[in-house]
Amino acid sequence: MDPPLQVPLSALAPNLTNPVHDQRTHHVLTGSFRSLSLYLLAFNAPEKSLSLVQTIPGFGPHQYLARNSAGTKAYSTSWANPPILSSWDIVRDGDWSVRHITNSPITATSSYIVLDNNFAYSTGGPCGEVHQIDENGVLGTKVHEFLFNGITSEELHSDAVDKSKKALRIGSHGIEFAGPPSDQPDAPRLAFVPHLTPSEIYVYTVDESTGTLNHVSTSKAPPRVLTNKSVAYENDGPRHVKIHPNGKILYCVTEHSNYLDLYTITYAPTPSLTYHSSRSIIPHSLRGNEFLNIEYELVDYTHFYRGDTLIVTPTVIFSTTRGKDSDWNGILHSVSIDENGFFAKEPDDIEGEEWWDTPTSGGKANALDVIPSDSEEGVYWILLTDDDDAVAEKGGAVRVLEWSGFGKDGPKIIAGWPSPGEDLGERGIEGGSHAIWLD
Repeated sequence: MDPPLQVPLSALAPNLTNPVHDQRTHHVLTGSFRSLSLYLLAFNAPEKSLSLVQTIPGFGPHQYLARNSAGTKAYSTSWANPPILSSWDIVRDGDWSVRHITNSPITATSSYIVLDNNFAYSTGGPCGEVHQIDENGVLGTKVHEFLFNGITSEELHSDAVDKSKKALRIGSHGIEFAGPPSDQPDAPRLAFVPHLTPSEIYVYTVDESTGTLNHVSTSKAPPRVLTNKSVAYENDGPRHVKIHPNGKILYCVTEHSNYLDLYTITYAPTPSLTYHSSRSIIPHSLRGNEFLNIEYELVDYTHFYRGDTLIVTPTVIFSTTRGKDSDWNGILHSVSIDENGFFAKEPDDIEGEEWWDTPTSGGKANALDVIPSDSEEGVYWILLTDDDDAVAEKGGAVRVLEWSGFGKDGPKIIAGWPSPGEDLGERGIEGGSHAIWLD
């Protein structure tokens, strides 16, 4: 019998592959780009409503979140100064609540955190860190610090390197894990870090006993073969990556060029990535002449969008981009994949690919999480966060979308919080950053 596949906790929502089940209420934890607090929400499935359960005092805005597989602990980044990671206890008995456990200092402001085995991995700007998680689920000792772009430890811990939130604009923005695949049980566990500038994805082997990483290869963003022009890979800006559950496919959203790239993963002899194919996360019509072999020049609107994040389900990948300002709505892109993780349709097959305008630009957010609907197979409930200025007046820092499949006019907004004009007090949310399903 093949050994069990090690699926990264963040490759799929932790209960994404559960069968359809009957649960009246789901709980959501969200952060904010502009508020210090975290917010515990309740989604009433039959009534399609989203409401506030608890406001939890925090330590800095821009919380990116992760949770353990049991849904009993949560972990967050923030833009606190000095930079920290935080761990939180999720009380699930009776009335749900969240309480702060501890903070762990880090070297550079982080924008991403993920769990693998008994370690928490965070990345941001010039470096990433590994922290032990103790038997109680609490963030503990830093066991490793890994650096990018040839930066030395001495430089990192001096004033020579920017370690503030500004470094996130050009540095690392994510980390994910893969392997070993079920047909390669002796292959190493791997980690992948996308880096905006230069446009590269770093590949590491993982020492599963210590949590430390060893850099083994680097994959440059692919050259674009286009009709009337070319885009240099240096400008792609790989931002977020996710792994297919088979451990053999990596997907990457590029911030600057707005693509969803697919790579195959090689485990031996040297772990590496091989570019396979791409899909545009903005409609082709917005790319000017890029996909059109016509004589007259069309306007290329690519730079009006900023690729953001993605989430993988067994049959479809959802990814987002953000409008450059409030005049440009963001876009939620969905594309079908086959049982092996490859794009199931050709780029011009509209039946397996769709684009949907998000309600606003998304601001700095438009982040995603997803679970299957309680009542119908093939239907997903998607969390979408919104940081646009319009949220202050119109509400909707967190929305629940219902996606019922291709050819059904895109997802439907079935719930949102806060409601327009809802009074949340002095610690009220002013725009969502990242929200996750807790159950």
